[in-house]
Amino acid sequence: MKSNKKIIFLLFSTFIILIASTGCNIDLNDFDISSEKGSVTSSGEVDILKSKLSAYESKEEFENQEIKKLREELQRIENQNVPINGNIAVVRIFGVLDLEDVLPITAELRRLAQDNEVGGIVLWIDSPGGGVTAVSEIYDEVERLSLRKPVVAYVGGIAASGGYYLAVGADKIVAKPDAILGSIGVIYVYEDLTEYFELFGIKIEVIKTGEDKDLGAPWRPLSNNDRENIKQMVNEDFDKFVFVVSKGRNLTTEEVLKYSDGNVWSGTQAVSYKLADRVGTLDTAIEEVKATAGLKNPKISFFQIADDGTVSDMSYEYLRYQYESTIRIQK
Repeated sequence: MKSNKKIIFLLFSTFIILIASTGCNIDLNDFDISSEKGSVTSSGEVDILKSKLSAYESKEEFENQEIKKLREELQRIENQNVPINGNIAVVRIFGVLDLEDVLPITAELRRLAQDNEVGGIVLWIDSPGGGVTAVSEIYDEVERLSLRKPVVAYVGGIAASGGYYLAVGADKIVAKPDAILGSIGVIYVYEDLTEYFELFGIKIEVIKTGEDKDLGAPWRPLSNNDRENIKQMVNEDFDKFVFVVSKGRNLTTEEVLKYSDGNVWSGTQAVSYKLADRVGTLDTAIEEVKATAGLKNPKISFFQIADDGTVSDMSYEYLRYQYESTIRIQK
């Protein structure tokens, strides 16, 4: 879990460094600010604030103005702390992901991020992937959530392609030994239906403002220029996929590329390749969140977005023997 104390210390330390690096009349010895986290040795960029700091003539004036603002900011951060008796939410993301899934999933993840009764989240991912845009949008929300609270991805079935893309946004990945993970890569499928249109006597007339306006349209074959444009888009999306895995799994680009041929692996193999953290069950993932968040006796809640958009909440005791039943986040 990302600690707010670390943020607080860095804010204090930054101001001390700025004071020491400027020619203002404030004496560093006038201040007694220490932290158990240690000292900061990098001075960073200070030129922007030099003129502001040089205007202060005394410690008192500095404290009355800048420290007051800093304390208000620190109080705001402290108010975001999650109580140690918070609950654990299990949210299952199921099926092929498209743009219709983005709003309900991201809205629920954002709600959990703001809910102080929730101390951590298990993302139960069972997805073969989906559209690049949809997956990227949901991933951004998963990553944002992990900055606020512990997030552990659990893979009991499949987290391939875009499904694995989402998993690496979590703090840790737990997978069953026989789960399927990976398929790091991007694919674009083009269907040339010109012969079918001719067979059924369908005539297509296109009026367009530019040569590439109907790029990828099934009523005409791809031109060489079309292929190059599509290859460029695919490669850009692939580079982003590799970067996301590299960042999320703390691997070098070269290490990720070794496993970026589109292949898939079992949960056991994924752990050995550092693409997952450990093999285990949903209970294992829950225990990971519990330990990371320092929760004592949390309630485990399962969430699904029903057809009417409401969120149903069922107790852990009721579902613990029905793990393999599908809990869908529906459109």
